[in-house]
Amino acid sequence: MYRNELDKIKEGIHNKLESLSWGDMSIERKADKSIVTEFDIFVSDYIKKVFEESGHNYNFFSEEDQERFEFPVIVLDPIDGTREFAKGYGECAVSMAILYSADIKDERNFGWIYNPFTGFEITSDVKFPLGSRHAHADAINIMISRSEWEKGAYKKDFSKNFRIAPLGSIAFKLGLLAAGACECVISFRDKNIWDIAAGVVICHSRGIYSDEIIDLADKKLNGPFIFCRDELKDIVHEEIERLKSS
Repeated sequence: MYRNELDKIKEGIHNKLESLSWGDMSIERKADKSIVTEFDIFVSDYIKKVFEESGHNYNFFSEEDQERFEFPVIVLDPIDGTREFAKGYGECAVSMAILYSADIKDERNFGWIYNPFTGFEITSDVKFPLGSRHAHADAINIMISRSEWEKGAYKKDFSKNFRIAPLGSIAFKLGLLAAGACECVISFRDKNIWDIAAGVVICHSRGIYSDEIIDLADKKLNGPFIFCRDELKDIVHEEIERLKSS
């Protein structure tokens, strides 16, 4: 699904990356104090152009081009993890969802997460639930954001059977979760729809859900969020509640 468009987008992204001069790359600070680079703007404009030229009649709602949030709509974070990207880290991803409705179970909805530095790519059109694991390693692997880690999450007294790993980009983390690279992703902060729409759609295609997300109808979603394999939900939620009350 959308393979021709995705291949064209990836080619354009890599051509742009090869042409960038990192020391001279344009970086601006937005009103909310977050940063935007010329690469963010390029990816946003280029994806919009590719789908328009392919004849798709979608509305467009990007972090860098908040044109219209009405279904059907492309919801895009051109680079989720811009801070890490600007530093030259690989902890970032293009996060694109095509939403026909706000219903997270709508099988027409499509998600794509792509890391141009590592080549990691995952989509929602290969639908297969991850099988329950009857045996687990001694520790449950949980990914949280690097910024939340640096702001004090590392001080939280997690039980010994939880292994916490900081990683930039919520989209990249949700893609890795859907691919089976960890058991859980936790975020304590609110998210914009472009941050997590693709990740939610992809995780749902693998049978991974967040109890905190009922639908994708709003531009802003209130945290915290826990994305977790079903067989571990109870123990993870109990641990989070214990930390809240400690």
